[in-house]
Amino acid sequence: MSGEGPEEPRGPWDPGLQNERTTLAWLRTILSFAVGLLVLLRLIAHNSLAAATACAVFTLPLCAGIALVTWRRHRRTERSLRAEAPLPDGILPAAVAVLAVLGGCTGLVYVLTT
Repeated sequence: MSGEGPEEPRGPWDPGLQNERTTLAWLRTILSFAVGLLVLLRLIAHNSLAAATACAVFTLPLCAGIALVTWRRHRRTERSLRAEAPLPDGILPAAVAVLAVLGGCTGLVYVLTT
């Protein structure tokens, strides 16, 4: 193995698996939003398919994007913890807040279409 770069450490950074548990919590939150939005979109589609489609275009891709950001954040956090560098920024909480607002707007569309 001589002549190659430093070996990537194996295993979690800490025995408490804080980074892993945080990542799973974010993924559960995103999954909950996605399931709730799907149910809400189904209810909206009963009255207006166009409104349901419009809401789905804005919300469901955001759910998928946030899930990808969560996974990337997990890897960046793991590297930062091992290097004792600053942790990642607050893009993930901001994106989830945007998703919550869009979910609320989708609920408002449901109320207005019924």
